[in-house]
Amino acid sequence: MIRVYIAGKLNDMACDYIKNLHKMIETANEVRLLGYAVFIPGIDLLAGLQCGDWNYNDYFDNSQPWLDVCDAVFLTPGWETSKGTERELARAREKTIPIFDSTVELQHYFYGDESTL
Repeated sequence: MIRVYIAGKLNDMACDYIKNLHKMIETANEVRLLGYAVFIPGIDLLAGLQCGDWNYNDYFDNSQPWLDVCDAVFLTPGWETSKGTERELARAREKTIPIFDSTVELQHYFYGDESTL
């Protein structure tokens, strides 16, 4: 199964973080319903709640090995002002992992003409 890393803006403000994570999960579900396995880095929020002492680097460093083994990166709308997403995109480019912001482009890249899906 093709693995897709869902990248996007989160935030250090609690309300914005929850709204952005909601958007990220919606985007991931759209991609998942097309038949891809998705990794959503924001869901490590639950681990942070349980552990209680994670800092930004703990969250970021935990997700990067998943990015390294993905087949593609898919951008959540509104990612453009995220410094973390910029770092992820630089890493993806360095590893020649394709980056998408359109499910049509994602499907075309992996499966060719979308009419044959």
